[in-house]
Amino acid sequence: MNLRFLARQLTNVVVTTAGHINDDRVFFGMQLARRLPGPASRFVGRAIGCLPGVAGRAASAWLLGEETTAKSLVAGSPAPSRLLGEIALNLGMLDAADRIARSLDNAAPLRSRILWTQGNIDEAIRVLPDGRRRQRLSAERKSMSPGWWPDTDSYLIARPAVRSGSGAAASLHVLTNSLPHTRSGYAYRSHLVLSTLKDAGHQVAAVTRPSYPVTIGRLSQDTVESVDGIEYLRDVPLRPAATPTSRLEDQAAWIADSALERQVDLLHTTTHYVNGLATGAAARAIGLPWVYEVRGVLEETWAAAGSTPADRTARRESRRFAMMRSKEIEVASAADAVITLGETMREHLIAGGVPAESITLIPNSVSEAVVDADVTRTPAAVRKSLGLPEDGIWVGTAASIVGYEGLDDLVEAVILARRQGTDLRLLIAGDGVALPELRERAAGLGENAVFTGRVSQAQAIDYQLALDAIVVPRKDEPVCRLVTPIKPIEAMGLARPVVISDLPALRELVPDSAGMWSPPENPQKLAELLSELAFNGSARARFGDNGREHVLTTRRWKEIGRRYGQVYSQLVGSFVR
Repeated sequence: MNLRFLARQLTNVVVTTAGHINDDRVFFGMQLARRLPGPASRFVGRAIGCLPGVAGRAASAWLLGEETTAKSLVAGSPAPSRLLGEIALNLGMLDAADRIARSLDNAAPLRSRILWTQGNIDEAIRVLPDGRRRQRLSAERKSMSPGWWPDTDSYLIARPAVRSGSGAAASLHVLTNSLPHTRSGYAYRSHLVLSTLKDAGHQVAAVTRPSYPVTIGRLSQDTVESVDGIEYLRDVPLRPAATPTSRLEDQAAWIADSALERQVDLLHTTTHYVNGLATGAAARAIGLPWVYEVRGVLEETWAAAGSTPADRTARRESRRFAMMRSKEIEVASAADAVITLGETMREHLIAGGVPAESITLIPNSVSEAVVDADVTRTPAAVRKSLGLPEDGIWVGTAASIVGYEGLDDLVEAVILARRQGTDLRLLIAGDGVALPELRERAAGLGENAVFTGRVSQAQAIDYQLALDAIVVPRKDEPVCRLVTPIKPIEAMGLARPVVISDLPALRELVPDSAGMWSPPENPQKLAELLSELAFNGSARARFGDNGREHVLTTRRWKEIGRRYGQVYSQLVGSFVR
């Protein structure tokens, strides 16, 4: 451990925490309690439940994952309070939160958060008094405004010509998060990209966003952390800049300094637009080409997080949605090259105005951990090794548990199938904001429903191998129609049949020979299809074998990853300063 860097990180924590407490201690206290490690959060929840009053009991239920109870307490409370209002907002009860905010004095911060959540960013700023929060939101709106980029004019310098010699371009990757502190699909894909390039002879390194991993409650061992030979550079300022625009300008300067120090030939970043703004500004400052990798659709992901259809519609009609969409297209259009994951996403970018010739498709693919998995073991044998029952037909997935994944429909389908006589059982590995509600929904299944919580990549593979069929029941939301997830590819690579929602981004991934599809948001149809598959072992085996053959032939990361090197070579060779 680098003690000087440790002290720097701890100072960052103290300064940031003090700022949040001074800004809004009720909101900060709630968010801190929710983000504590599971046991600590539950301990706080039980302790708060011992306090008198409805607000304490609602906060306790919320922290303990008893969302139905928390919602009932909020809705029935005769005594509104800031704490109840914040709980209502976090539970997606926007009408209740708004009613509470309007009944209280000095509730401008809560009212602003409600408006910002609804996408009404101008009014969210207007209701705030002059102060730090108003300055931050105003700056965030500015960063989304057309034409705004971090100011690097004072940093513009002449840079030597691109290095020649090996022909393998050196790249610096700008990431939101990374291994070992964040173990998400985003972090694993980023690491696979870097590892593949390194194995092909490219010099690679990555920088993560300012103050990471302190922002997620973790400490870095040093300013540079190595994972499998890949170096991740950490930027933790003593005092983070006060506004998003100032932080982006500081980040752009730091990226430029790191790129010059590493003598790289290009910069490469990923969605969303904040990464693109900092990276594009740094590239302009030092005269380098840059790549923007579009892995998702920010505004649609945000809209899909609305708690009701009406909320989601309102978000899509809001100014915040329009500004995010416009900014993503602006950033992608400014990049020297764009990479995306699927045809539906490519068409979306072209429809928005991104030049088609700048876009390269590099789809999600499977790692060697999936390729090397022992797929000869039966699901029942894998379950036995995990301490799970061997009996029954188990369906489920390993995924981030958010609303648009449609796992509530899967729970309902399993309930329906069991009522109709099929011994269908449920296994879901992963964590996310929708997990508490999902557990409550599945309570009637008893021991026939297993939720593992957060798991490692190796554990996720084992749990998927324990399934007789892997289900990707995504909702019929624009984000699900556009974005191609990794899970169906991994499922096929693990020789398991795949059942997907009938949506364009999913249908382009799974050939007819490897799986089945069901109308989205239709638990009854899904129950019928899963029951059919449960009684047809030969079909399950056939789908699994065909899927694995398809993946090994077309979606191995070692082959797909080479396309990055091709993009780099073309970009560096044609770039004109």
